[in-house]
Amino acid sequence: MALQGSLSELPLPDVIQLVSVSGKTGAFEIQGEQETGRIYLRDGQIVDATVGRLRGESAVYEMAIWSQGNFSFLPGEQTDQVTVRLSNANLMMEAARRLDEWRVLSRKIPSLDLVPYFTPREQGSDQVTLSPQEWILVTRINGEQSIEGIAAELRWSAFDVSKLLFGMITSGLVALRKAGEAGAASEFRQIGPSPVT
Repeated sequence: MALQGSLSELPLPDVIQLVSVSGKTGAFEIQGEQETGRIYLRDGQIVDATVGRLRGESAVYEMAIWSQGNFSFLPGEQTDQVTVRLSNANLMMEAARRLDEWRVLSRKIPSLDLVPYFTPREQGSDQVTLSPQEWILVTRINGEQSIEGIAAELRWSAFDVSKLLFGMITSGLVALRKAGEAGAASEFRQIGPSPVT
């Protein structure tokens, strides 16, 4: 069964649904804009997935939000690993939920190539309360590294990093710029948090 196409025409959850119903064993190779990932099926059930440093369910969710790229199904390709334990239905329901959420996030975060930086804040402006995950993320924002780069460094999915950034952007703590744009790095030095010791 030779199946290949574009993610812009057929989203990944729909593609996997087609193949899983047929009970096939093989691997999807998904070529995104930045990375290539694989999703392995055994008798139609997803058993393993990998993309970048992510493995298992988080890798499936990461690839499911990709709107650009190509996929191809490689029949008979197998893996010894079993890193996915959820049923295809549960996986795809969560993937679809994240895809909907990603559409909301992408209004403020149109590309993972953008670089987050701290915006200037007036003295005495409202205090900002951050969760432990947001604090970890704040320590990685340096005005030079892209969202994708921060996610790779933290070994978090780009979706999870974007979700945290969305709140920071909405509150005015952080803004985004294209890589190479001037100004943001010097702003960081002036107003960024002190390094954690």
